[in-house]
Amino acid sequence: MRWLALPLVLIVLAGLAYGLWPRGSASDGEGFDASALAAALAEMDKDAGAGADAEAGELGETRTLEFPRDHGAHPGAPAEFWELTAVLRDAQEQPVAVRLSLARLRLAAAADERASALAAETLLAGEWMLMAGEDAKALSALSAREQRLSRAALGLAGAGADEAGGERVWIERWALSRATEGGLRVRAETDGVALELSLSALKPPVVLDRETLAGAPEQGASAVQFYSQSRLEASGTLRANGVEHALRGVAWLDHGWGALAEALAGGRGQLVANRFQLQLNDGSELACLHLRRRGGGGTPIPSCVLIGVDGETLALRRRDLTLAPTETGWVAERGAEYPLGWRLLIPAYGLALEIEPLFGAAAGAAARALSSASIAGASRAWRGAVRVSGWRESEAISGSGQMDLNGYGDGSPLGT
Repeated sequence: MRWLALPLVLIVLAGLAYGLWPRGSASDGEGFDASALAAALAEMDKDAGAGADAEAGELGETRTLEFPRDHGAHPGAPAEFWELTAVLRDAQEQPVAVRLSLARLRLAAAADERASALAAETLLAGEWMLMAGEDAKALSALSAREQRLSRAALGLAGAGADEAGGERVWIERWALSRATEGGLRVRAETDGVALELSLSALKPPVVLDRETLAGAPEQGASAVQFYSQSRLEASGTLRANGVEHALRGVAWLDHGWGALAEALAGGRGQLVANRFQLQLNDGSELACLHLRRRGGGGTPIPSCVLIGVDGETLALRRRDLTLAPTETGWVAERGAEYPLGWRLLIPAYGLALEIEPLFGAAAGAAARALSSASIAGASRAWRGAVRVSGWRESEAISGSGQMDLNGYGDGSPLGT
């Protein structure tokens, strides 16, 4: 399930680079030795787990997930991440894409007692990205991006139960909260842009592990527990430039925990991993993975999980589908070429879908404004919202979602 851990790489390494890397020591396009940092995080995992009384499934042993219990934080796990993505619409039906990524890293065993209020055993890292399209006149092609790093001390950040009995993970003025009745709230604010959303689940959580997606269990001792809430109804407000805009749309939440640093340091080698999360307007979703060798040799391996309107899942293997870049839609950025146009065919279900960036492949300046620090191995990544169009049998179908293209060339990731 290493592809599922990729958001954590971007969160943690981008956050650590932003918070700890010396200012002015690198140009905008340069990265840093992220692989060394990933190895250091793996050592933190070992040290943190040595004396901790962790529950099953948090330090190597997987277990069956239970809800609502597993919606909460897992303090016994050496690392944990939450990632919320959404495509929303304003009153003029113009799109607004949102991505809020939060990660918790345990730095010391829970039994390690230190008297100072400034001492912290947990580090929280996060990244918030928001973009409105060039056609969104009221929002004036708005974009915002910020990364944060904070200790879980003095109330600056944390993850766990709140005073009302719900669950919350937060970094200063960013927060993802879950009420006791199950509803979610998101708050994020930076540089005069503030977002507040209320979310309600339209489907039960779905466990999207490696065996479900690719038909093979995870190899090695590293265990990661992971689930998705693939369709959340979202509504709220965005305040920008002194004006408040009402927003509505759908969101997707990923939540995972375990020995994530070991997975990061486990070596993706020369693989390119293209990940898709698609929400269709017929009420179904698709989680897809496309693997290939970076050098272009061998046969690409695509797979998808189809999540039905009723929440039932169906695994689709290479023989069941075609997922490939289109001939057009390739974009070159800083020495790497990204296939931003894709075609997905699932003949047994009459599905023929075209996938392309929500804000157009030409949004290069905006993409660079929302770029992140290098991921492990210093390979580039394109991360952004997409639009989906096509057919199910003779009926037109559309949708939106997210696309992460990981492992391209050398340098810094791009994204929207």
